Amino acid sequence: MSQSPSSPAIDPKLFPDTPPMLREYWYTACATSQLAKEPRGVRVLDQDLVVFRDGAGQARALLDRCCHRGVRLSLGSVTKGNIACRYHGWCFDGEGRCVHIPSLTKDRRIPEKVGVPSFPCEERDGYVWVFLGEGAPPPLEGIPRFASRRWMQGAMDMRCDYLKMIENNVDVCHPYFAHPWTHFQFFTILFRGFQEYEYEMRVTERGIVVFTPATSDPEAPIPPDAMMATYELPNRVTVETTKFHAPIIILHFVPTGENSCRLEWMVTNPMPFGPKVGWSKQEPKIFAQDRILLESAQPWYDRGGGTFERSVEADASSLLVRRVVELAARGAWESTRASLPKRRLVGVRA
Repeated sequence: MSQSPSSPAIDPKLFPDTPPMLREYWYTACATSQLAKEPRGVRVLDQDLVVFRDGAGQARALLDRCCHRGVRLSLGSVTKGNIACRYHGWCFDGEGRCVHIPSLTKDRRIPEKVGVPSFPCEERDGYVWVFLGEGAPPPLEGIPRFASRRWMQGAMDMRCDYLKMIENNVDVCHPYFAHPWTHFQFFTILFRGFQEYEYEMRVTERGIVVFTPATSDPEAPIPPDAMMATYELPNRVTVETTKFHAPIIILHFVPTGENSCRLEWMVTNPMPFGPKVGWSKQEPKIFAQDRILLESAQPWYDRGGGTFERSVEADASSLLVRRVVELAARGAWESTRASLPKRRLVGVRA
């Protein structure tokens, strides 16, 4: 998973030119608060979708393309729970069936098989979720502890692939350099200097958890004051620690193309009053610092893949994420994860 300092390059099988899109999972399409009366166009994986509320207020998701002349349905309007195309007024229900064509005379019926592809859609824990896989979707597990907290949400587009952002958030050595004056690790190193220590990685049912301080026993629970980053398939990273009463940060990196993604972020709000979930239009500085760096790297991967990369022991957590994604893309995660090392200690200087 990781390599010695003298290793020449990463195994290319763990890092394809473009990271795989994991389709057999639920993805956040948009925040619940951002879906009102008007339809909303969103991109998830390689699909352009229109999300809207039907007559019962239930969120629905269709391909954002009218089957008449290809105009985006998200440019239209919602009438009596159906979405109407802005070009010729063709209307579709939440299942994608065409229910009205204004230009038809009274003696004409809507042709058979006229409709728009629909996708499973659920609303839970502050988000509208969609499933773009084959067959019946798995149960939507949602966000643990959502109901017991108050939250602030936001979203931002990024011109880099989703896997780079996930790796970044389980990387324990970048914060001092990437996040001056915004990350607690920056202040810790500023006052005490760099120190050597070990971080611990464990394989979980849905991905990995990375934390420090490391434990002395593989069966020991994670220390209650640990600084911890948890990656869960397909695209969620949760960052939390009880130190300094820091907030819980939940990040969903939604692929929107081969070299782009959208960050749907959610942070606990310590205020005991106000809305259960608030919305922020501002790009948090700490997220912008990562975005600028990784967007600068993406063109090099677009030109020739990741064959130029060299790694050291400290990069073990990022490389393990790649391994998890690679197994999931092959449909081998459930059958293979038990064979992965359950625990690993990694020495770093940070």
